[in-house]
Amino acid sequence: MHKRFLWLSNPSRLMVLSFALFILLCSGLLALPISQPTGLQPITWIDAFFTITSATCVTGLSVRDTGSDFSLFGQGLILLAIQCGGLGILTFSSLLINLNRQKMALSQRMLLETSHGLLPSVSPISLLKHIFLYTILIEGVGALLLTYHFAKEYTWPTALWMGTFHAVSAFCNAGFALLANNLIPYRDDLLLNGVIMSLIVLGGLGFVVFADLDQWLLHRLRGQRSRLSLHSRMVLRTTALLIGVATLLFALLEMDGKAMGEQSWEKLFQNSLFLSVTARTAGFNTVDIAQLTNPTLFLLVLLMAIGGSPGSTAGGIKTTTFATLTAMITSRIRNRPKVEYLDRSLADETLTKAMATAFGFASVMIVGLLLLQLTEEGRAAHNTLQGRTLDFLFEVTSALATVGLSTGITPTLSSAGKLVLIGLMFIGRLGPLLLATSLIGQYERIHYSYPEESINIG
Repeated sequence: MHKRFLWLSNPSRLMVLSFALFILLCSGLLALPISQPTGLQPITWIDAFFTITSATCVTGLSVRDTGSDFSLFGQGLILLAIQCGGLGILTFSSLLINLNRQKMALSQRMLLETSHGLLPSVSPISLLKHIFLYTILIEGVGALLLTYHFAKEYTWPTALWMGTFHAVSAFCNAGFALLANNLIPYRDDLLLNGVIMSLIVLGGLGFVVFADLDQWLLHRLRGQRSRLSLHSRMVLRTTALLIGVATLLFALLEMDGKAMGEQSWEKLFQNSLFLSVTARTAGFNTVDIAQLTNPTLFLLVLLMAIGGSPGSTAGGIKTTTFATLTAMITSRIRNRPKVEYLDRSLADETLTKAMATAFGFASVMIVGLLLLQLTEEGRAAHNTLQGRTLDFLFEVTSALATVGLSTGITPTLSSAGKLVLIGLMFIGRLGPLLLATSLIGQYERIHYSYPEESINIG
């Protein structure tokens, strides 16, 4: 095989290249006059590049108003980028190639495993078909419910478009909305909030969990004994725990705040629940993020960094990484010989990946924060500035974790600052470790180790 094609045989490199080419192509199309309403000033290339990157990387950060600054063609292009970016561009090609096959090529299997993960009990072809079946079913039901809701205010064609757009955006955890103030006008709407939250949670669980739940339920209906995989149990348990704890903390932190403090207890809880769900990956908001208290913003940074689950449309270090690191600390405190979780011992390779993922994410976040401060504030003395470090930290974490929440500084960033966020969104969607692997390749496993020696820690 020719060297240039051999270079592309690496699944990680092929994935990186497919995302990059797709973003560049769609950015060019979004910058065309057909993508803007008649009479508006043409969008700059950097804004088109930022918007498409945010859509493809299912982030939701925006420098333009999606509903008013783009034509129907432009909005459709953004929706296409969200759908392709959420499921994985190569997932579509893999399905088309393998529709009539019983087996999948090794390279395609590796691509699927890199994108969504695999379970021993679920064949790659079956998982691939499940991905599209679940996506069509969940997004379809969500679109119908939201269309019914928007039909009370808009004509049926407009309601159908808005329902479809927001359903896809929510399930893919993108956070793009066609409304100027996102979902703030609907902060008290129980139906819309419930549908959006359900789509966000389902999109953030991961398709492997869906396939595992499907098999578990099928065995149960047949009267057979069955048990969910450790991966699925960890994902479901951690997701529920994070949502529950964060909801209570947000309600306590904002009960006297400007953003939610004047609401009744029921509405305070409802908006706190929505914030806890959207914070880890989605980017929709029913309250003004800039009016939240500093402790709430910092808690949001932590939740955004954790993100969703592996193999989903979400970003962050992932729930399994967080749960693994927590289990490692707990097991060490209890002086257990192995790291344990739900009556199972975790493999050393799993611990290494979890620590490397967290370290890689933190390293990129620190570099991104430093670069954004340099592009926006330069090297001016601290006492001459307004001290926007928390805003920058929030923005960087939101971009890297592909969340999309913002305190409102995104449109005010310089071109250099936007390029920093573009890079962070791209890295966040693919993952720091996957991107590094695609660039430098993987080291071969060695079968020896150096002599062991202790050092003092702490």
